[in-house]
Amino acid sequence: MLPRLLKPLLITTFLIGTGIWLIYFGWTRVQADQRLDQSSAVTSGRVVDAASRALSKGGQSSSLTVEYTPAGHAPITRKFDVDGRAYRSGVESGMVQVTYLPEEPQVARVVRFDPLPYWMLVGFGAIVLLAGLLCLGLFWRKGV
Repeated sequence: MLPRLLKPLLITTFLIGTGIWLIYFGWTRVQADQRLDQSSAVTSGRVVDAASRALSKGGQSSSLTVEYTPAGHAPITRKFDVDGRAYRSGVESGMVQVTYLPEEPQVARVVRFDPLPYWMLVGFGAIVLLAGLLCLGLFWRKGV
């Protein structure tokens, strides 16, 4: 009887777990972006390293490793994903503007990206979670 229950139980657990993770991941990114929009400080950062690679379906993925010193804190070195324009500008000048939270200087960005993909993750996570809960309801209803 257990092997018959194992497959639906694993599918249901996977759907619920994946849905919760997608919602959490997307929501934390949206929240950090909103916090940076509301109460942030700006400082100059020195570009320490730059990397760019071609993506399999075309386009480029670029990142800058930046050292910045928030007011009243020790210097922080962090890697940021950036768009092509910010990448070229950062490599040429060796400097970028870093927006960070004064109370949490590790929460920072170099370029403001559109939060729509993260909102889409939250929505997709909700759909996957609901599918998992529906499977759980069906699983429960059958009395298995």
